[in-house]
Amino acid sequence: MNKGTGYVRRLNKNDAEAVFAVRQEAYESSAQFKVLNYSYLEWNQVDDVAIVLGVFNEKDELLASLRGEFIRSRAEAEEKLHYTINPRLDLFPGILLGRGATKRAYRNYGFNSLLRYYYLGLAIDFPFKSTFASVFEKAPRIGLLRDMNYRFSIPSDAQDNDIHVLTREYFVYLERKHFLPSFQFLQTKFGNVISRYSWTGLI
Repeated sequence: MNKGTGYVRRLNKNDAEAVFAVRQEAYESSAQFKVLNYSYLEWNQVDDVAIVLGVFNEKDELLASLRGEFIRSRAEAEEKLHYTINPRLDLFPGILLGRGATKRAYRNYGFNSLLRYYYLGLAIDFPFKSTFASVFEKAPRIGLLRDMNYRFSIPSDAQDNDIHVLTREYFVYLERKHFLPSFQFLQTKFGNVISRYSWTGLI
């Protein structure tokens, strides 16, 4: 059981090398997909304008990161995700969560959930209609997302030149009506890690 402490903060271009190292380590060992182009994991212009959060230990070492992009329309989301989204869904503007990565030694510490907690806190305070993402069958967080009331669908036309999917890709989304209950759920389930890795700095 992890007894360490640390903090969460927004990342920037100065963290680029550490972010790439964490992403590369995490994605190299994925059983759900194979990376075809590792350069797409490098810090880029999308990271510059998105909100990328990181978990650090007491030695200021980056342990995990997650990127949140503000997406204004379905067309923009489809361009990012490389598949079609049901036009009947009213999800935009929303926050696309992606590039989630945790160092292998810390995978069971709840850091991805910790970062989702902070993104949900942000989403509650602003007029976003959803948070959404692509996840893959057999990924460790599938059960948690279902408990948070994320909805799942299977894209029929997914195509991404940067990865080769080994299992099945899902489009998952959390509607605004579930933001506060999900936030409270994470607060209860991961209260220990939230208290030990507190927020620092500005968003």
